[in-house]
Amino acid sequence: MVVETNYWIIWLIYLAASGIFFALFWFLTEFKSAVWSSYSLRAVAAAIILTPWYANTQGESFAPALMVMTLDLITIGGETISRAAIPLLLSVFVAEVAVTIFYFIQKRR
Repeated sequence: MVVETNYWIIWLIYLAASGIFFALFWFLTEFKSAVWSSYSLRAVAAAIILTPWYANTQGESFAPALMVMTLDLITIGGETISRAAIPLLLSVFVAEVAVTIFYFIQKRR
């Protein structure tokens, strides 16, 4: 029970810190002339920050995919980073497609 409580507390701390970082990033990427670039940078940042993946191959607990990829690179080696890199790249791709669709819908109005 203590391990599960710590797991959720750590996730809450991570999400709070991510929210603060993303709010600052949102403020810094508020471009007036390059609106799509603003949307694109924000979407990539959100996808990288918020994509979860399994912390280990046998486990059921999730961790941020960027952290899983980095720790796999450090501890196991370069051949294992694809385990978390594939879902991370897929989420970045989906975020870019969604942002592009959103931009063109908003531009039509």
